Amino acid sequence: MNKLIIINLLLFVFSQNVYAELHDPTRPAEYIEAQTGPLDISKLDLSFTLVSADRNVVVINDIPLKVGDSISGERVEAIELNSVRLTGPSGNITLFLLDKSVKKPAQ
Repeated sequence: MNKLIIINLLLFVFSQNVYAELHDPTRPAEYIEAQTGPLDISKLDLSFTLVSADRNVVVINDIPLKVGDSISGERVEAIELNSVRLTGPSGNITLFLLDKSVKKPAQ
């Protein structure tokens, strides 16, 4: 009887380790785990802004977002022609479509 209990206990422990290594087959291929702590701004890439009378959309890290949507715990507060303002645990963040260093003073 004791051998049966020990064998069942070993099978239970082994099966728990097997399940821990399984991956969710329904998770999207490029899923990113939610980040805790302060956000690394360099990981946010603003690649597109659309400002029109009908809608305002930005694309950050290949994800289309509108005002009120969130990415990495940061909420989209405002969308402008060349920038987007985010707020959240990292404070107020403004991402620019083009780096300000690209602009040159007029001659």
